[in-house]
Amino acid sequence: MAGIWLNEDNSHYFGTRGLKASDPEEIRKFILQYKGTNVTRMILNGNSQKTSFPSKAGDVIYKDVEPGYFDNSPGIHLPSWFYAVKDLAEKGIDLYTEWINLLREINISPWMSMRMNDVHNAQDEDHPMHSNFYKDNLNYRRAMHRDEKWEDRQLNYLIKDVKDYHFAILEEYFEKYDFDGIELDWMRFGNHFPVGYEDCGREVLNEFMKNTRELANKYQKIRGHKIDIAARVPVKPDTAFDMGMDGVGWALAGYVNCLIPSPFWHTSQADIPVERWKRQVHGTDCLIAPCLEICLRQYAFPKCKNKFQFNTLETMRGASISFIDRGADAIYLFNYMDGQKFAYDNSYYHDIISEIGNYKLMQEGIRRTILTFNDRRPEGTVSDERLPCTLSKDAFTGFRLHTGNRQENTDSFVLLSFKGKEKLENGVINVFVNGEKCSFKNRDNSMRPKPVDALFAWGIPAKAYKDGYQVIEVVASEDNCILDWVEIVCR
Repeated sequence: MAGIWLNEDNSHYFGTRGLKASDPEEIRKFILQYKGTNVTRMILNGNSQKTSFPSKAGDVIYKDVEPGYFDNSPGIHLPSWFYAVKDLAEKGIDLYTEWINLLREINISPWMSMRMNDVHNAQDEDHPMHSNFYKDNLNYRRAMHRDEKWEDRQLNYLIKDVKDYHFAILEEYFEKYDFDGIELDWMRFGNHFPVGYEDCGREVLNEFMKNTRELANKYQKIRGHKIDIAARVPVKPDTAFDMGMDGVGWALAGYVNCLIPSPFWHTSQADIPVERWKRQVHGTDCLIAPCLEICLRQYAFPKCKNKFQFNTLETMRGASISFIDRGADAIYLFNYMDGQKFAYDNSYYHDIISEIGNYKLMQEGIRRTILTFNDRRPEGTVSDERLPCTLSKDAFTGFRLHTGNRQENTDSFVLLSFKGKEKLENGVINVFVNGEKCSFKNRDNSMRPKPVDALFAWGIPAKAYKDGYQVIEVVASEDNCILDWVEIVCR
């Protein structure tokens, strides 16, 4: 069983519990829900720009928040988060120490995670989530020549003050908490250098990771046990390298014990090349744990009308089985936390943490693999979004989906959707998988997530379906067919 590495973010517990967050029974109850599940490693994130614990190196989340701010400020559970952290501090309760001890009681490895360059709410320069360091140093932004998106307002790690500030907070994590390992989350938000300076930045982050390893070595002696280091990086080794995050190099140098290839947020990505990561870190002790994000979109909004679509057990099974067949050591879940009714109810959440990572259990259910895209890439490169795609009449247009190893006794189908089409006559669209023609089955009763328009199904011949990648070719017999969704489902 691969098991789950689960990220608990820096605001969720406080925002969903409010002042109940300091209740000893609630603290214990929160952790005990993971007992007996497939969660083997719990990764507790303690900061964005500010920390969710009292800090000397940085600013605690409630610092310098003006009285009455929340009277006129919309926000997802912001007041509960701010006041809950303050209440814990006033009562002298260190939540993360309590959680670390509880996790060890139930045999789940306690980790912590530091976000290395978070810019939530960057459009509001006075937002109370911003640290004083950030607000006082607006000239430290990575993109001073433009201001198009939040990532342009990330901090520039080529500036020594930026490196030193973050390393001081990292040192505070080590000083305050006795964890099994710490994750450096370079994917929050993923752009750490001025445009065109990623090669220079790579050397800066190499040094940062080297210093992190030395810090961990120091605290191993203090704590009396091994302390591992993980890093969240982009989904592909070359993408990570070109963005200045040389995960493979960190593993080969012994700086990290785990790499988590991750999308950013816009969508989950079922096609993470785990085998390439494994091959490139061969000979090290570095584990590879591909990340599933909670969102799932076939292309980015505002193009995508289904702005809020989320992974389900069926889509998580498809991606997770593929990851494990490609050599994953664990399945990493990001933004999967309890009480998120916008995506699932709590009984469904328990199903997720009890099934994902268990290969045999996942094989027994419906598996869906949906074509998405990589939502983080080097500056100056082209997006790999394939959809929406206008088909040329009588031309073969191909797509690749990695579905893991072939399984017996399952029926497999290609599901496609076309903009504006609610009906489709047989022969208008022909579909081939690995060179074999598929049989048209008409409309499909689709589950969420799904496209806006109708889904149509084509049965895949058993002899066509193989291990690894399935190549789907779509041929339209008429013009003006706009393909909007590509999926393989195994039932």
